[in-house]
Amino acid sequence: MANIENGNLTRRTLLKAGTAMTAVPFLGIAAPSVLAQAPAKSPTKVLDFMTNADVAKAEQEGQLVFYCHENEAGTAGIMEGFRKDFPKINTSYVRAQTGALYNKILSERSAGRFDVDVIQLSDLSPAFDFQKKGGYEHYVSPESSAYKKDHLSAPNGYFFWTGVDPAGIAYNSEKLTGAPPKGWKDILDPRWKGKISCKISASGLQFVQWYTLRKIYGDGFWKEFAKLQPHAFDSRVQLFDRLSKGDDMITAIGEYPAYILFKSRGAKVEFVAPPDGLVATPLVVGAVNKAPHPEAAKLFVDWAMSKRGQAWYQTNPNLYYGSVRTDAPPMPTGVKLSDFKLLYPSDWDEYAAQSATFLKEWNGMLGL
Repeated sequence: MANIENGNLTRRTLLKAGTAMTAVPFLGIAAPSVLAQAPAKSPTKVLDFMTNADVAKAEQEGQLVFYCHENEAGTAGIMEGFRKDFPKINTSYVRAQTGALYNKILSERSAGRFDVDVIQLSDLSPAFDFQKKGGYEHYVSPESSAYKKDHLSAPNGYFFWTGVDPAGIAYNSEKLTGAPPKGWKDILDPRWKGKISCKISASGLQFVQWYTLRKIYGDGFWKEFAKLQPHAFDSRVQLFDRLSKGDDMITAIGEYPAYILFKSRGAKVEFVAPPDGLVATPLVVGAVNKAPHPEAAKLFVDWAMSKRGQAWYQTNPNLYYGSVRTDAPPMPTGVKLSDFKLLYPSDWDEYAAQSATFLKEWNGMLGL
């Protein structure tokens, strides 16, 4: 069983942290261009994937510390899959929404604390910032050849897309009155007032939804949404739990993985894929610079990139994330991620620059 560290992040801290990039210097971290490069070596096969890590040393290190945006069950699930394959390596983690998690690691590293081996974020904006600050260790996995260039850092070796979290609209089929929603504009219907949910500003997916729908429908879209007095929560599990109980009639950000999970449990929830597409955010994984367990960090990256690790991410009930690996099999529902029309920001640099505006507007809507 993995050891668990909760990180002592309160709900109010999560709500206020958002996705802002804290202006904190990185002490003792080299810029990415001058990171030491390890001599080239031939990868070795472990289980059914290739790695450049020294597995014996990783097992001697005996520990992997993981920072992750995922909910509690999902984060524990990722560690369970890795620990199952490498039982000699104990695992511990800290989980929080991406904005709060990223601010936490910046603050720790500014104070000279280098406690983390691998970090997973749900937003490319802080991932770009972390790479720029030299936060990632440069490690080119032998498994990276199975990924398209768009799903790897530039240059390759800092982070990769370990999956994609797509979201549409979800509603309670028993509590719904009138016609069900069909497209994104339908979430503005006045009948949802006080009965609709969304996520807090620390969510990378919420940032993507705000940005992409604003691009399509204009600046006034979210002002109209604010009039509905939405309930905001940290976790997709909270959103669907409330939806299944009827506490909310509809959620404006119904994550497909959560829908699969709750539908399999018999919840009276339905999923809507708007014609304009599902908003989607990549889940970004990378080994951290000055990691206390560097070989374990490399081994985890290779495992997560491999067909073995991707199968775990894509089929674990607490994850169900679509894989972008070029040879990925269908998801548990029988569809592939490529079967969906997905809405990503067309300009990731412009997207990242909108972080402060998003935080101000979203937290203002929530009264923070």
